[in-house]
Parts: sequence; C-alpha cells; structure tokens
Amino acid sequence: MKMPAQFWKEKNLFTHLFIYFIIVLVIPMGLFSAYYAINGDDNQERFLMRQAMGRTSDDAKIVSDILESYRHKAYQLSTDPVVIEALKSDSLESDAEQSRKLYELLFTIMRGDTYLASANMVSNSGKVRISTHTFPEVYDLRYHGNDWDMQSIIGQNREVSPTASIITIQGHRVAANGRQVVASILRRVYDPNGKNVGYLVVDVYSDAFNNLVNGDALLSDILLVDGNSFYATSLTHPEQFGNFDMFRELNALEGDYSPRPLRADTSLIAITPIAGTTLHLVGRISSVPFKENLENWFSAFIATMGIGILLAMVLSYLFSQSISQPIKNLAKRMKEVEEGILQPKEISSTINEFSSLEHSFNLMVGQIGSLLELTREEQAKLSEAERKALESQMNPHFLFNTLNTIKALARLHDEKEIYTITVKLGKLLRSSIDNRESEATLEQSMALVDSYLTIQKLRFGEKLTVDTYLDPSCNEVKTPKLIIQPLVENAIIHGLEPKAGEWHLAVTVERKDSTIQITITDNGVGIPSGQLPNDLNELANSTHVGVYNVYRRLFLSYGKKMQFAIQSKEGEGVTVKITFPDDKPKKEQE
Repeated sequence: MKMPAQFWKEKNLFTHLFIYFIIVLVIPMGLFSAYYAINGDDNQERFLMRQAMGRTSDDAKIVSDILESYRHKAYQLSTDPVVIEALKSDSLESDAEQSRKLYELLFTIMRGDTYLASANMVSNSGKVRISTHTFPEVYDLRYHGNDWDMQSIIGQNREVSPTASIITIQGHRVAANGRQVVASILRRVYDPNGKNVGYLVVDVYSDAFNNLVNGDALLSDILLVDGNSFYATSLTHPEQFGNFDMFRELNALEGDYSPRPLRADTSLIAITPIAGTTLHLVGRISSVPFKENLENWFSAFIATMGIGILLAMVLSYLFSQSISQPIKNLAKRMKEVEEGILQPKEISSTINEFSSLEHSFNLMVGQIGSLLELTREEQAKLSEAERKALESQMNPHFLFNTLNTIKALARLHDEKEIYTITVKLGKLLRSSIDNRESEATLEQSMALVDSYLTIQKLRFGEKLTVDTYLDPSCNEVKTPKLIIQPLVENAIIHGLEPKAGEWHLAVTVERKDSTIQITITDNGVGIPSGQLPNDLNELANSTHVGVYNVYRRLFLSYGKKMQFAIQSKEGEGVTVKITFPDDKPKKEQE
C-alpha cells in the first residue's frame, strides 16, 4: 500500500489515528513475544517442577498405602499362632491338619492379592518352606552365598527393632510366575518365649503399582529409591533396576534426599519420602518434548504476529480513514457555512454516529438559513422571530422526530438495543410532557415503569433483576401521574448503584380490601440510621425532591387517608409502601 509523502508530515486526525492504532496493536504483541522469549523456558520449567512435585507427592502417598497394607498382612501372618507353631515344630510332614490350617491361613489373609504379591515363610533350619506361590530359592536358609538373602538384609538393618518389619527393594528379581518383584517386606517370627523360629517375607510385584503407573501420564518414570544402599528400581519399567549407576538422573541428588524438585540433565525430577519406610519416590519428567513444543509454538506465534501486524496496519489505515474522512467532509461544509453557503447536502457517511451528526448539522444549517431569511424579511419582528426560533428548538415534536430517526436507523442497522431504548425513551418523554391529563391509570403508570426498567436492564444487564406485579383489578384505578416511576428511579440511583454485587428491585401493586397498596423494595445500601425523616415534609429541602413531590401530590389527592411509609435498614435496602383508598367500586369478579 503506497502512502503519500506528506502522510508522515501532516499532523492531522487521520495520521494520529493511524499511528495510535498501530502502537496499540503492535506494542502489546511485541511485549508479549519478548516476555515469552526471555522467560518462556523458566516459566515452563517452574510449572513442570510444581507439577512433578505434586504428582510425586501424591504417588508417594499411594505407594505408602500399598506397602502399609502388605506390611499389615505380614504382621498378621508372623504373629498368628498357626504360623508360629508350624515354624517352631520345624516339620509339617507329621501333621496334615496343621499343614491344611497353615495354607488356609496364608490364602485367607492374601485373598485378592495372589497376582499382586506372594507370602513366604521359612523356619530357621529351612525345613519348613511355605509360599502362596512357588517358594523362592533366595529365601532357602539351607543355602548361603546368594547375592541377596535375609541374613544380609537383617545385618544391614541392625538399628531396626527385632520385631519390626523391614522393607527393602534390593531383592528385585523375576519370580517363578514371571512377575517382577519390586519390594519385599521381611519379619522375624518369634515363639511365645521370644525365640526367633523363622522368617516371613511378603514379595510385592510390580503389578501392585499398575494403577499408580498407568494413571500418571505426566511422569515419564517413577523410581523407588533406597538412599542407604544407593539402589533404585523403576515402577514404570520394572525390568530396570540396580545401583544408581543405572539411573544417571539420581546423581543430581548428591546424597540429599530432602523433598524437592530439581533439574537433572534433560529431565526434571522430584523426590519425596514414602511415609513409614526408609525409601523415597522419585518422579521424572523429560523436558525435551515440552521445550520442542514451546519452540514450535513460539515460531508459530512469531509468524502469526507478523501476519497480524500487516493485517493490523491495513485495517488501521482503513478504519482511520473511515473516521477521519467524514470529519474532513464535515469540516469542509462548516467552512462553506462560514462563507455563507447555507445549502444542506446529502448525508454521505455510513457510520451511524457520523450520519446522525451530519443530519443534525443539516437541520442546523436549515434553521440558520430560515432564521436569516426571516431576519431579512421581517426586521421589524425580530423579537417574534427569536421567540419562534426558541420555540422551534424546544418543540417536543423535534425530539420525537429525532427519536424516530434514531429508531429507524437502529432498525435499519439491526441495532436492537438502541431501537429498544429509543422506543422506551419516547414513551417516557411523551408521558412527562403530556399535560393534557393530570391523572393516569395504574396500568399506564406500570407501563411507564416497565419502559424505564427496560432501559436500566439494557444498561446494567444481569446485575439488575426486577420483579413487577400489577393486580388486574387495579388496572383502571386512576392516580396522579408519575407516582411510581420517580420512586423506582430513586431506588436505582440512591439505593442500588452505590452497592457492589447483585441488585434486586421489586414493584408490587395490589388491592387490600378497599385500599390500593403500592410497594417498592430494593436490596441496596439503605438509609443510614438517623437520616430517615420522621416527617416527609422535611424532604422538601433535601436531595430527595422527587420522593417529596410524589408524597405531596398524593397527599393533595387523598389527604390523611393516604399512608406513605419508608422503612430501611442500613446495608439491607429500602421499602416504600403507599396505601390509599379506592373511591371507585370494585369490578365484579368473573
């Protein structure tokens, strides 16, 4: 798009608008892109660290609950008299009933866990070897020299109470049934005299943690870590286990197992202790795909921003032109008027506001021309011409014609809210300037209230809720004009607008025996204590002249038969109740 050379030199409205639009559009986009270019990686890393720490902490609670449930089963078995007696006797061959009871006990306590864990018991001599599955050779005390056995575990946990459970992950192996053993719970079994008669071991398979692993899509790996022996096993990939050399990311811990997230090469890890054990849980998130996504997103953003800037410049130019050109035309016409050319011209702008301005200018030019013509023709009647000009400016029909023009334009351009406000405002104006009748029916008064509230609803939207009710038997009851609408307006301006939160207004007109009762209630700020007048005549010199005007006209119409009460509690709202007699007979109920 080729710009004229003087475009950048002239300080006209179009230049200012175009520059301002470009600044408003480009600067926020530039700041946004700069912020993400500088802080994008750090923000993403902090977010991932929070996510990793939160997920790892939640998973640690689940792992703790799983291990605790199996530790409880181990405790039940190791303290059961049947188990103690079997290990103490060191023989099952001579007592088939005892053997049956022992197996029945094992499978009862391990019910539902046969695919998740196995229970194994062995006497000190190794003669009694019982398991819910194939008895593992690693627990056979008749043989020693294994890389991992119960005696070595007991030796490494000398500080643990002899009667306590020992939880270890160093016995990771593939069981005879093909399942990965990721943790083992070991307990000594004592007879009533306190003598150690054997051992009970519960092997926990990786399947026990399937819900944990499959339910956590954020963490790419979950590790069980024994910091004392520098040993770890993966719950996500149970075939991966061994010393810390197998898991390079654990080197970032540097022997500090306090709960925290930290960076490890291209990964982010979070460590948290597993309650009730000496183990820790480490959750790992690979940051590579997230960084790649961020880079792809940023590249797409830069490309989109470039296209957006070009499009913004074109649209800013067109929009600035659409605003400045009508103003230039209007300024040119004003120059013509200064030179004495008072001919109205056709409206050229397609923008409602500018077309309305041109229309008003045409009216003004026409009126000026008429006044000048009258001045030349009737110098002797100057005062009369001025009076007619003033009357013409104040003529209500001019207002209605203008409102009709706005209404027609609103309908033409499908501006429903402007159309509705124009219609309702016309009704309000017509009612306020119509002096032919001093009274109106309650139906007409409520219609006027409806017009006013419609405008307010369009103004305040869902913030304002309104309930109105007119007893059908009161439709034709006549009262002084404008006795409800000023009170409703007063409630919105002085009661609801200063209040934060939801607004509610209720207007009720109903018959009470031979009287008519009008109630207007709002949930606004109310009237402070001490400011509620004892005598409504005191309102004559206050800011609530509208309320006084309604009260005075009702008093002049009904005298002391009328009751006008204002009830209020500060902070809770105001209720106005008006009661006056219905002098006309009631209509017969159908």
